[in-house]
Amino acid sequence: MTARKKWWEKKPVRFECQPDCFKCCAKPGIVYFEPAAIEKSAKFLKTSPEQFRSEFLKWDDGHWVHDVEKGKPCAFLIPTGCAIQQSKPLQCRAYPFWHENMNSESMWRFVGAFCPGIGIGPAVPMVTIRKFLNKFKL
Repeated sequence: MTARKKWWEKKPVRFECQPDCFKCCAKPGIVYFEPAAIEKSAKFLKTSPEQFRSEFLKWDDGHWVHDVEKGKPCAFLIPTGCAIQQSKPLQCRAYPFWHENMNSESMWRFVGAFCPGIGIGPAVPMVTIRKFLNKFKL
C-alpha cells in the first residue's frame, strides 16, 4: 500500500523571502536552538556557548529556547536582518516549511496572509521541503 501524497507533493509550492520583510522575526513564540546553532551563534558573536545561553536562552522542557515576547522582535533582529544569519537555528532556516504550516493547503494560504514570500518566487523542490520537515521535529 502506498502512502497518500501530501498536498505539497501534488503541486508546486512557491516561496521566496522578501527583502526587508523580517515579519517572521517579530512574531511572538519560542525559537528552539539546537546544540550546533548554539555553538555556531556563540562563535559568530565571539562569546562562549555558556555566555550565549545565559544571555539569550532559557531551558524549557528539555530544550534551549529563545522566547520572542509579544510586541517585541527577536533579540537577534537588527535593521538589516538577522544578526546571526550565518548561524541561525534550524527552526528559523526552515520557515515557513514547518509541520503546522504544511499540514494543509488552506493553512499554507492562511500563513501566506502573514508572510509575503509565500506564493511567489521559484517552486521549492519537494526534496527541500521534505528535508526541513524531517529535520525539524520536536
